[in-house]
Amino acid sequence: MQPKAVTHDLRCVGCRQILRGLLPSGVCPECSTPVMVSLVETLDLPSQALARPVHARRVAAALLGVGIGILLWLVAVTSPMLARGFAELGRAPLPLDGGPMDRVAVALSCLAALVFTVSAVLLARRDDDVLLMETGSARARLLWGVSIWCAASFAACVGAFFDLQSLTRLSNAGLWFVCLTVQLVAATVAASGLNRFAAALGRRCRRFRHAGHARQSLETMTVTGAITLVTSFGASVVPALASPDLGLTLRAISFVTGGLLILGGIYLVLNFWWIRQILNAPPPQLADVIRVVEPTARGDSPN
Repeated sequence: MQPKAVTHDLRCVGCRQILRGLLPSGVCPECSTPVMVSLVETLDLPSQALARPVHARRVAAALLGVGIGILLWLVAVTSPMLARGFAELGRAPLPLDGGPMDRVAVALSCLAALVFTVSAVLLARRDDDVLLMETGSARARLLWGVSIWCAASFAACVGAFFDLQSLTRLSNAGLWFVCLTVQLVAATVAASGLNRFAAALGRRCRRFRHAGHARQSLETMTVTGAITLVTSFGASVVPALASPDLGLTLRAISFVTGGLLILGGIYLVLNFWWIRQILNAPPPQLADVIRVVEPTARGDSPN
């Protein structure tokens, strides 16, 4: 059997040197990393053994849209908490309801839920048998979750802009917290379905690490979001009960967890972006990267 050489602009995973012309059994001339290591990392052979989604580009774009919707929603629901925390640390408390910042945040959360819903519907369409077979009942959880989430966001938006104090016994702040609680529960249901989709799509990624990171980020954000919601609500109620020190402690906790939520959302989007890249542009096949080296003709110089 004739030896094979790299004919692709394969880059060394150690130093990024181009390995064209080298044999798979050789090493990088710059850093001595085995060529086979770079081949395995670049070709991603385990993921190539699995079928890609039928509509890979649409699925990839929908997954990224879901991540962007989550990040927008996190910014919307945490920015008022963060701003209020800064103001209270400066001894200049903001109004608990009716302020322009809260109205903008509620409107942005509604827009984020809409982006998430449209992307989730595109992700869970019934025209991809491969994806449906691998995700099973996750599709129903995802769609039910986003439906309730979008409805609660719309209710919060209506309450903020049309002043439902005359129609309910809750103040606008109370209505916002109730709607936010419903949104968090619905987001948890949607996240459980999205976890399954991320795992199925992540199998197309190198060693599944990005799918695992995305799933872990979703689970962590769910817990952190619950802590943020409870502490923020407590920080609004406790000072009225003559416990300012406890209220300040709760505000500090919500301040920190709110920042962690935004960082988690950014990290989630980055992992979804990586999965999108690998779905849109799968790694090259082995036959495209190496070829059989023809034997030197008699009388020709090997150089």
